[in-house]
Amino acid sequence: MKRSTDRILTTHVGSLPRPPDLIDLIVKELHGETVDPAVMEPRIRSAVKELVDRQTNIGIDVVSDGEAGKPGFSTYIINRYSGFGGEAVSGTPTDIVEFPDVRKRTSAGLDTRSRLLLECIGPIKLKSSEALDRDLENLTAALGGRSKDDAFVPAVTPGQITFNFPNKYYPSHEAYLQATAEAMRTEYEAIVNAGFTLQLDAPDMALSAHLRWGEQRDWPDFQTHLKMSVEAVNAAVVNIPADKMRLHICWGNYIGPHHHDIPLRDILPEVLKAKPAGLSIEAANPRHEHEWEVFKDIKLPDGKFLVPGVVDTKNHHIEHPRLIAQRLTRFANVVGRENVMAGSDCGFSTWAGMSLIDPGVVWAKLAAMVEGARIASKELW
Repeated sequence: MKRSTDRILTTHVGSLPRPPDLIDLIVKELHGETVDPAVMEPRIRSAVKELVDRQTNIGIDVVSDGEAGKPGFSTYIINRYSGFGGEAVSGTPTDIVEFPDVRKRTSAGLDTRSRLLLECIGPIKLKSSEALDRDLENLTAALGGRSKDDAFVPAVTPGQITFNFPNKYYPSHEAYLQATAEAMRTEYEAIVNAGFTLQLDAPDMALSAHLRWGEQRDWPDFQTHLKMSVEAVNAAVVNIPADKMRLHICWGNYIGPHHHDIPLRDILPEVLKAKPAGLSIEAANPRHEHEWEVFKDIKLPDGKFLVPGVVDTKNHHIEHPRLIAQRLTRFANVVGRENVMAGSDCGFSTWAGMSLIDPGVVWAKLAAMVEGARIASKELW
């Protein structure tokens, strides 16, 4: 895994705006419609190449495939693993409960077709590795000989699976977590064995403190779930070196007041027990930007590094490079410049077609991040 040894490196959280024609194909496949592989697979391959080339041309150091072939950061498992069916009863974050008109104002016009959340109704088992193999092959080809250390692949965590897909099968929440950890281990190891950095997506480690998806069987209190979720991650990645992984947590990539988000301080000690060396956190939006100060009191363990979000993924303001540099130097002055990598608060297209920001602005934000990292590097080295 690349580290910021002589300058601040840049990356992001994973998902990027997908081409509209590909979104239609992805949604059809997600909902069980027949899609001609002779059409689908070449389009995914070309989209990955387009997205990787654009990231490279902007100057992003550690790129992804933009999650081009996935319907969503967690929903992709529906067609890859058995055990899912029914329909999950969607919950509402407590901040939206308090301000219900916010959802009406912000959800109009959003394409929600790829946000298909089901229930766990049977044993979670890998059906086929074909889709994952395709993802890894497409990213390898798109890199065009560039080192695989320059790329990462996101994968959903056991805790997030239990959060998104309510348990209607396993005897307890703990049993559900253990089963998903065992099921996902093959995917995690395959990503690393292919030479890529594994990013483990775990919004549940923060988001589930203020959101529940309807009635969830045997769902424990938040701190108990957090502890169990970290343990499940560690069990699933037991065979993977820490420096080949990073963990992403967030408070929900939705437009809302977020005034009920649990403070980073209250979860960080437990989150830092997770094995991955990297930790990706929100640090650009107005609810969490101040939390760089937490690391003055809670020391970053040896071997760990941070990927703070320095661009917001929920508004159309293009951050000034100077502001981005300021955000990066704050973290560098606390945890050390070599322990900081510039990132985004979350993915830019968490669900296919459900981008909160115009695609052109997304790329402008990433370009501003690269410039901001250059400014910060000149000041820090």
